Amino acid sequence: MNKIISMAFLCAAAMSFTACVNEEDDLFDKSAAERLNEASELYSKRLCASPNGWAVQLYPTKEDKAPYGNGYLLLFRFHENKSVDASMYNALSNNTYMSASSTWDVITDNGPVLSFNTGNSVVHTFSDPEDVPSTGSDLDPNDETGTGIGGDFEFIIVDAPEDASYMMLKGKKRGTYNLLTPVEEGVDYEAYLTDVRNFQNSTFPSDAPTFDVLHAGDVLYKMADANDGIPNIFEYDKDQIINESFNPFLITKLGDDYYLRFRDSKTYGDYTVQEFKYDKEKDIFVSTDNAECYISGDDPLRFFKQTIHADKYPYYFQWTAATESSAAYANMMTNLESQMTNVKYTLGNLQLKPGENNSMVFKVFYKYNRRNYSADFNFSYTESENGLTLTYNGTSSTGSALLTAFPALQTLIDAMSGNVSVAAGKSAFNLRTIRLISDANPEVWYNIEMKS
Repeated sequence: MNKIISMAFLCAAAMSFTACVNEEDDLFDKSAAERLNEASELYSKRLCASPNGWAVQLYPTKEDKAPYGNGYLLLFRFHENKSVDASMYNALSNNTYMSASSTWDVITDNGPVLSFNTGNSVVHTFSDPEDVPSTGSDLDPNDETGTGIGGDFEFIIVDAPEDASYMMLKGKKRGTYNLLTPVEEGVDYEAYLTDVRNFQNSTFPSDAPTFDVLHAGDVLYKMADANDGIPNIFEYDKDQIINESFNPFLITKLGDDYYLRFRDSKTYGDYTVQEFKYDKEKDIFVSTDNAECYISGDDPLRFFKQTIHADKYPYYFQWTAATESSAAYANMMTNLESQMTNVKYTLGNLQLKPGENNSMVFKVFYKYNRRNYSADFNFSYTESENGLTLTYNGTSSTGSALLTAFPALQTLIDAMSGNVSVAAGKSAFNLRTIRLISDANPEVWYNIEMKS
C-alpha cells in the first residue's frame, strides 16, 4: 500500500514539474536579445516623451565637499534620431551659458542604461579626469588632474513613468540619484538657466554673514553656508562643527514657482523631507510633503545688530537716491535736496556706519564748489521689543552748520530717532537690504543697502 502511495506521489510531482516547465516557456517566449531590444526602445521613447526636454538635477558624487558634492542643473533634450542637446550655466562652464550636442543610446547592462556615446562638452565635463580650473588659483591650486569631478556619463534608468512626469537616473559608477523633471514647452534653455541662477544667487548670497532656518515643527535647525549649495544643517543651539551634517541642494523652476530639492531625503525633527516650494508671499520654502516643515531666512534684527559691530563685521549700510523708501521719507529727502540745490550744494549718499559701544554714525556726503565733503551725526542705540531705539547725540561744528543751513536735515534726523523696527528690505533670505521703519510713524521707512 505504501508503495502505491509513493508511486502516485511521484507521478503527481512529475506532472507538476512538467506544468512548471511549460509555464516558464510561456514567460520567456521571446529571446533575450528581443527582450533587450524592446526595453531599449521603450526607454528611448520615454526619454523623448518630454517635448522640450528635462531639467536634470545632477550630482557627480555622494561627497559633501565642493566641487564633487555640488549639484549641477543641466537641461537635456532627447531626439528620436538619437541626438541630444545639453546645456548648463555654472562654474564648470566658466559661469557662462554653454550648450552642446552629441548622440545617445539606451544600452542594456543588467538593466536599461542611458549612455552618452559620443563626446559632449557639457555631459562629459563631469567624468573628464582633468583639472577643474574654477576651483583653483596660484595660491590654492586644488589640482583635480586624474579625477576631475568624478562623475558619470552613463546612467541606469531607475524609474521612467509612462506619463513623463519625471525620470530617475542613477550614476552607473558613483551611484548618485539624479532626478529629471519636464521643461515646459516654449521655455528657452538659456533664459531658464539664467533665471534659476539669478534666483539662487540672490536668495543665498555669498557676501552677507547670514544663515537660514529650517523649521521642523517645534525643532529649529540652522542652515549655514547655503550660498555654495552645500549647507551645513544642524540643531539651532548646537555646535556647528561637532554636529555638522551637510545636504546639498539645487533650485529648479516650473512656471513661476521655484523648488528647492535636497540631494538626500533626511529626517529633521519628526519629519522626513526632501523638496520645498518657494512661497513668495510668505518668503519661505515650504515642504511639499508636510507644511509643518519649512525654511525661512535669517532674523533681520539679529542680523542688523550683528553687522553694526565694527570689530567683528566691517559692514555699513548706505542709502542712495535709487534706494527704495516710503513716500513720506522720499519727500523728506526731496526737501533736503531742494534746499541744498538752492545754494549750489549737491546731496550725495547717506550711510549708517558702526560706532563703538552701541553707537552708530549717520554720515552725510555732499558736494560744494566741486569739492566733496561729509559730516557725521552720532547716534546711540538700545534694543527695543521689535527693533532698536535710536538716540541722537550730536554732531561736529560742520554738522551743526549744515543743520542751521538746511532745516530739512534736522527733520530727517528727527524722523530717524526713536523706536525703529528692523525688517527685511526685500527678502529675509538676502539681508543685504534692510528696512528701518519708524514706530511713531510707520509711514516713514527706508531701505539701506549693506556695503563692505
